[in-house]
Amino acid sequence: MKLPKLPKNFLTAIIAIITLIVGFFSGNYYSNQKQTELIHSGTVTRIIDADTLELDNKQSIRLYAVGCPEKGQKFSQETIDYLTQTALNQKVTLDYQPNYTKDSYGRTLAYVFIGDTHLNEQLIRQGFCEVTIYQKRAKLKYQDELLNAQNLAKQEKLGKWK
Repeated sequence: MKLPKLPKNFLTAIIAIITLIVGFFSGNYYSNQKQTELIHSGTVTRIIDADTLELDNKQSIRLYAVGCPEKGQKFSQETIDYLTQTALNQKVTLDYQPNYTKDSYGRTLAYVFIGDTHLNEQLIRQGFCEVTIYQKRAKLKYQDELLNAQNLAKQEKLGKWK
């Protein structure tokens, strides 16, 4: 029995599908590997500035999706004092925004939790900082919670929203 000759387009389509499947799974594998290499907890040993902490392994953690005042700006010292009071010497758990784990300075970008308290959200809720939404990126992992915290701080005229 002779097999029918397949059209050229059919073979091209099969090769394209196989390439897409292999590309998807290898990319997914790479992303998962990259995520598992990240640390997931540590103890805060230093407050570097209003949105950057240092852990016991000397790793700098930049609070993701949070825009805080720079040193010398209004509410900068209050924010640092709040972080010192809240986070210094505390064990924290880190969560990451998919595909954005390092900034241009080499700092780890993370959502920081002390127990059940989301530190990024609390800084916004207290009116010290505001939500930073990055254009042309996927929705933030905690975007709804962060925006809700910011709206509450504005309504209550807290911190920078006075």
